Amino acid sequence: MNKLGTIGKILQIKEWREEEIEVEVRKLRDAVSAHESRIGSLESAYLDTLDSFNRKQGDGSLRPNEMGIYYSYFYHLQKEMDAMKADLARILAALDIRQNDLVEAHKETRVVETLKDRRTRERAKEESQRERKEMDFLSSTKRRDR
Repeated sequence: MNKLGTIGKILQIKEWREEEIEVEVRKLRDAVSAHESRIGSLESAYLDTLDSFNRKQGDGSLRPNEMGIYYSYFYHLQKEMDAMKADLARILAALDIRQNDLVEAHKETRVVETLKDRRTRERAKEESQRERKEMDFLSSTKRRDR
């Protein structure tokens, strides 16, 4: 029982570690989704503003002071998009690492489960052999008594 109990505790710890990594992977996936959404909205704003800028410039209705405002806005949007893309790349790298960790944790859990199953079967086999020996002993003592 002691070995089986220890293996059970190790298995529980491995399962907890696996669940912890799964939660981290889920959080990273949510962060990736949020960053992709934010980058999409920034790109959409950039393209809409660029379209408006080109239309005004083509119409000749763009005043000289507006041009500086547009360029400044484009610069800051581009800067924010680049920062978000860098963050996204960092998060994707972390996600890849944690997914690999999750695969390893899953493998470790399966190994311990296999070990526990094997130990349970061995214990059942030992118990069966012990019971068979007891039955044989009882059977042989009854025969002698007759």
